[in-house]
Amino acid sequence: MIYDKRGLALLFAANIFISTIFYSTYVFIPLFIRSLGASVFEVGIVLFISNASATFTMILGGYLSDKYGRRKVIVLSGVAQLITPLLFMSAQRWFETIIYASLNIISVSLFVSSRAAMIIDLSNRESAGEVFGLMNTAWPIGGLIGPLIGGLVVDNYGWNFFFYFICTLAALYMLISLFLPESTKRFYEADIEKVKFSIRQVASPLAFFIILHIIANMSIGALSTIFPFYLTEQFGKTETEVGIFFSAGMGLANLISQPSSGFLSDKIGRKKTMVFSVLPIPILYVLFTVTNDYLLSLFIYMGIYGLWSATWPSSNMYIAEIFPREKRGLAVGIRLTSVRSGTTIGPLIGGFLWDNYNIHTVFYLLAIFMSMALLTALMLKDESKFVNSCTS
Repeated sequence: MIYDKRGLALLFAANIFISTIFYSTYVFIPLFIRSLGASVFEVGIVLFISNASATFTMILGGYLSDKYGRRKVIVLSGVAQLITPLLFMSAQRWFETIIYASLNIISVSLFVSSRAAMIIDLSNRESAGEVFGLMNTAWPIGGLIGPLIGGLVVDNYGWNFFFYFICTLAALYMLISLFLPESTKRFYEADIEKVKFSIRQVASPLAFFIILHIIANMSIGALSTIFPFYLTEQFGKTETEVGIFFSAGMGLANLISQPSSGFLSDKIGRKKTMVFSVLPIPILYVLFTVTNDYLLSLFIYMGIYGLWSATWPSSNMYIAEIFPREKRGLAVGIRLTSVRSGTTIGPLIGGFLWDNYNIHTVFYLLAIFMSMALLTALMLKDESKFVNSCTS
C-alpha cells in the first residue's frame, strides 16, 4: 500500500481552508439571507434547495473521482468556491441567493467525496479509523477560525468584506489543491484482483446505514439552522458572539472528538462506535428545554455536535469496508448523499418549526428524530460479517 505523507499533509491543508469557508458560510449565510428581508422559513427554503442540489452531486462526485481522479474533482470544487462569494455580493433579494447557495454547497460536496476516498486510498484497515480521525481535525480547526473571524468581519466591516474574506480563502484552497497527488491512479496500478460485486450483497445494512444518516442529519441540520436565530433573538447576541458560540459549539467540539473517535473505531469496531456516540444525544436535546442559560446551552450544543461528529471516522470506514476497493468513491458518495439528504430536509423543518411552534416543542421533536436514528444504528450488522475487499 502506498502511503503518501506529503499528499496527506497537502490534503489536510486544503481541508483547513475549505472547512474555514464552510463553517463561515454555514453560520452567516442564513443571517445574510435574513438581512435581505427573508423570514426564517424562507431562509429554510433557500437552504433546502441548495442542499438538495448538492445531494445529487454527492454520488456523482464519488463516481467522477473514481473515473477521473480525486485531484481533478477537488480542483473543480476550488473553481466553484472562488466564484461563489462574488455572486453573493451581487444579491439584492433573498430568492437570488438560491443559486449562489447551491453552488457553494455543491463545491463543498465535490471536495468531501473526493477527500474521503483519497484518505481511504492511502490508509490500511488497521489504522484507517485513526487516520480519518486525525485528518478530520482539519474540520474543527476551520470551525474554530471561520465563525470567529467571519463574525468579526461582518460586525466591523460589513457583508462585502466578509465575501472578500471567503474569496481569499478559496484562492488559497485552489492553489494547494493543484499540488495534491492523484491517489486513484497509483492505487489501482497496484490493484491485482477485482472483486465481483453487487449492491444486493449489502442491501440490508446499506438501507439501515442510509436511513440512520438521513434522520440524524435531519435533526442536526434543523438544530444548526435555528440556533443563530435562537442566539440573536433569545439571548440578544451579536454576529461576533454568534461566531464565538459556533467556533466552540462546532469547531472545538469537533476537535476534541475526532482523534479519540477514530482510535475508538479501530479498537471496538465501526458499528459500536456509532451506537455509543448517538446514545446520549436525545437526552442532551431535552436538556435545552430546562435551561435559559447561555453558557449551559453552549455546553449542550458542544455535546450534541461533538458526539455526532464522533461517528464520522467509523461511518466512513463502515461503508468503505462493505464495498470493494474500486468502488470506494461510490461508497463515500452514497454516505455523503445520505448525510446531505438529512441536512437538506433539516433546515426546512427547522425553519417551519421555528415560525410555527415554541422552542421547547422544537427541541422535543429533534430528540425524537435522534432516538429514531439510534434505533436504526442498533439494526446495523457488524462490519466484521462482511468480506472486506478494502483490507490492505
